[in-house]
Amino acid sequence: MSAGGASGGRGRERAANAERPTRERILYEASNLFARQGYHGTTTREIAAAVGVRQPSLFYHFPSKGAIMQALLASDLDEALPFVLAVARGRGPASVRLYRYVRRDVDHLAGSPYNLSGLYTEEVMGDPEFAPWARKRARLHAAVEGMVREGVTSGEFVSVTPALVREAIAGILVRTLVLYSGRPGAPTKLGEEVAAFVLRALLSEPERLPEIRRRALASDV
Repeated sequence: MSAGGASGGRGRERAANAERPTRERILYEASNLFARQGYHGTTTREIAAAVGVRQPSLFYHFPSKGAIMQALLASDLDEALPFVLAVARGRGPASVRLYRYVRRDVDHLAGSPYNLSGLYTEEVMGDPEFAPWARKRARLHAAVEGMVREGVTSGEFVSVTPALVREAIAGILVRTLVLYSGRPGAPTKLGEEVAAFVLRALLSEPERLPEIRRRALASDV
């Protein structure tokens, strides 16, 4: 994309953001600042200036910078965690359940109205203020690892270390939010493509992928 095209895209995003309620504009601008400058490197004064409001207006919606970050974390984890826990505890082959999770989480991250790339950094996840969110993320990772372990035990998946697969999936999800969260233009059916890529690498019988995909999509209807 040309520099002019990128600039035009940012301009369109800001124009669209101007139409949002103030609370949503605060989250949008704060997420971009956290992504560029880090959480601790961003001040509430900078967030207010980016939104175009005074600090008292900012504090009317959020009592602190930490509250803004927690709202952003909630927009992801309070959606992703209940889903993955339900899928992990559900019935049926681990391959179908893992496909459903990966597809859903990729599409969720790619469709987020906020730039989530500043959320899962060491400075945020390692901050005691956000320890409850770090624990939620750890529960999500444990659920994913559990599904992989089930698939290995049942013979659906090749013999592989579940923690390694979980780390690989987490890496794909982080890359997804860096590339697509908070901005338009995610490829159509991105979640399906990523889920197929992950399952193809894991399946002991890769030719079963079309069947697994059909069952996963039918479960989500």
